[in-house]
Amino acid sequence: MSLYTLTPKPGFERYTVQIGWNPHRTYVATVVDFTWDPVTEPQYQPDTIHLGRIETLLDPAEVLVVVAPYAEIPADLPARLRADQAAHPVRR
Repeated sequence: MSLYTLTPKPGFERYTVQIGWNPHRTYVATVVDFTWDPVTEPQYQPDTIHLGRIETLLDPAEVLVVVAPYAEIPADLPARLRADQAAHPVRR
């Protein structure tokens, strides 16, 4: 499995954004604010995204488009994700 932690864009510094390839079946991505405390910040409801936990995503563009508003996408990341998939194809 590959997993890359991306640099959050301005305004989303509280978020941890990760994307990668799980050779069991899919690309995965998460956008989570681990610092949020509902007790001290009840007015703030952070976005939470988990892709690839249930659905199968075989095109890196499907996850990159979802995390792009939250994080900087390195120019070489799509190629690295495809290389990860090619090196560790879907297990059957």
